[in-house]
Amino acid sequence: MWYEAHGDKDLPWRRARSGWAVLVAAFLLRKTTARQVVRVYEEFLRKFPEPRALASASVEEVRDIIRPLGIEHQRARHLVELAEILVRRFGGRVPCDRERLKELPGVGDYIASEVLLKACGKPEPLLDRNVIRVLERALGVRSAKKRPHTDPAMWSLAKALTPQDPDLAEKFGFGLLDLARKLCRPARPQCGACPIKDLCISAQRATGL
Repeated sequence: MWYEAHGDKDLPWRRARSGWAVLVAAFLLRKTTARQVVRVYEEFLRKFPEPRALASASVEEVRDIIRPLGIEHQRARHLVELAEILVRRFGGRVPCDRERLKELPGVGDYIASEVLLKACGKPEPLLDRNVIRVLERALGVRSAKKRPHTDPAMWSLAKALTPQDPDLAEKFGFGLLDLARKLCRPARPQCGACPIKDLCISAQRATGL
């Protein structure tokens, strides 16, 4: 599988198995590069290994740890709020239920799917704007919505493509994310190196096949 050879398997949050660790990574990665997050992610989890530890912390304490990420005050406040709600509503546990996950502030379908996939062993798709670009090019589909990552039809398509084995689903999902970032870029896609070029409608049109 392409992901085994070329994917970013060594990112610490890719190895995470707890819902809390997955949620923390998702919040830290917003408007931030992976390189920046690597610097603080593991330190953050050592300091706040579960929601109760963070819920009792001050925003200033959190801000000091995540300062390298920038816009740290707003992000620190959101993280503390997330922890407080997890403690108050769910006893400090991250639920393995999509609708309950989406009750959490800042959690939409993508983050909910990542928690379900990584922490709950459910074969859920990872569908963001980048993966949608791959699907549109490869399959010749197009969402009717201005925000296609909110399109139920695109989610249904991604779900149908996702392997039912959780381990394969994880490799498939993260493989598509890395493929979109490394090869299937918005401009100048690297079709020659793409592992699905022989199946891709866009690549075939580009080469006149």
